[in-house]
Amino acid sequence: MDDRIEKLAGYLDKRYRQKKILNLFLGALITLLCVFSLLYMENIDREGIVILRWMTVDGTLFTLILTVFFFAVNIIELRKNTELTRRAVYFARLSSAVAEAVIIIVVLQSQLTDSPMHIFRPDMFCMHIIIPLLVIASFTMNDSPLGKLKKREIFYGTSFVTFYAVIILTLIGSGVIRGEYIPYSFLDIRSMSLSSFAATAALFYVMGYALSALLSVLNRKVYWGWYRKK
Repeated sequence: MDDRIEKLAGYLDKRYRQKKILNLFLGALITLLCVFSLLYMENIDREGIVILRWMTVDGTLFTLILTVFFFAVNIIELRKNTELTRRAVYFARLSSAVAEAVIIIVVLQSQLTDSPMHIFRPDMFCMHIIIPLLVIASFTMNDSPLGKLKKREIFYGTSFVTFYAVIILTLIGSGVIRGEYIPYSFLDIRSMSLSSFAATAALFYVMGYALSALLSVLNRKVYWGWYRKK
């Protein structure tokens, strides 16, 4: 019995360290891609601070900051061989993963319109496809689950999307951002009826809530699945 317990403990410790090392690699890759994409975009578009009107840019900045912080946390976890994730950090990471998932959906939807994004430009491809997929993989695999989330807790996963929406809609509604500078056509509230705006807002918020719930469930399954013996 003692031998089996010792072997199991050794196996779990080995899998834990493998997971942390893999996530450090993902974190380093995400950081490099975020920095490259932001610098490349600024060098090509040269829009200055106006570039922050795009959720993709804000989401990438948010992801970069969180990833650098979490990279340091992962190193400490690896050295101390224990999880340090706290509720606030977990929901921040969930919020980042939700934002990145929304970015993927928006860019895929844009490819079906008459004026699709230049998705195969290096920075665009990184920010709209590669970085979101890496962030989702990192979150679901690495972050210690908090158990089954309550309905109100699932809303925490929409924090970044909600914050962005409030800020950008305030700027558009007040006329600070107008015309060609409105980042997405569905945010042009000055030319929309109240019912159209309410329907659009409801659709995106339901989508954000659904993504938050889905990613939290996926996190539980992938995280604990990592420790199952093959």
